[in-house]
Amino acid sequence: MFEKTFLFSLVLIVAFLDYSSAKVAPDYIKICPGLKSDCLKKVVQETLPLFAKGIPELGVAPIDPLKQEELKLLLPGGFKVEFRNGTATGLKKCTIDSVVYRNSEANMKMHCDLSVKGKYKASGRILIVSINGDGDAKIKIKNVALDAKIKFQDVTRNGVVYHEVKTLKIDQNYGDKITFSLTNLFEGNPQLSEAVLQFLNQNWRQVSEEFGKPLVDKVVDLVSSIVKKFFEAVPKEELFVDSE
Repeated sequence: MFEKTFLFSLVLIVAFLDYSSAKVAPDYIKICPGLKSDCLKKVVQETLPLFAKGIPELGVAPIDPLKQEELKLLLPGGFKVEFRNGTATGLKKCTIDSVVYRNSEANMKMHCDLSVKGKYKASGRILIVSINGDGDAKIKIKNVALDAKIKFQDVTRNGVVYHEVKTLKIDQNYGDKITFSLTNLFEGNPQLSEAVLQFLNQNWRQVSEEFGKPLVDKVVDLVSSIVKKFFEAVPKEELFVDSE
């Protein structure tokens, strides 16, 4: 009797170890049977701070901090800006408002405080102000609302089905306030630099509406590539369970 019990236990242990070794997703990734919205919202909220750190073993880079060594943009009106050693933070602390998944499409709404800092070089005109600067930049966005829409598609590789991201779109509402901290907006003229900075902060909404989209689009591209990498690495069965 003892030998049979021991043998049965050994088989269970081996089976468990085989399953564990085959599992790709980190242990903190939980599934929601039936893909119910309340469960998805809770799981995403709990997972976000951990996922934001990145998953090196899957080649998934961090999204908080989100880093970009160089970013060049040509904005409306011929305004040129270059960011160097840029770092964005705050995504890991986003509050998830809702998550809905239906027919291979997901809609996730959230809000958070974001911060972007780095070196900048800019020349051209913003609204009615001309700028020719080279210095440090820090931008704080208070209570930005993000609306992410994701379309998935099934892709089979080596007999394994993956639910990969086909398209990812993020719309934003800039929320309560954007604060610009930019040094040396006019090289060698601190008084004029301070006056222009004050103008930008007083007219933050107009500035963000006119010039924010290209910058946000670049950030979305970075986040999208990271999210896509995750879904390309983890089998569908470890993330999506339609039945309860």
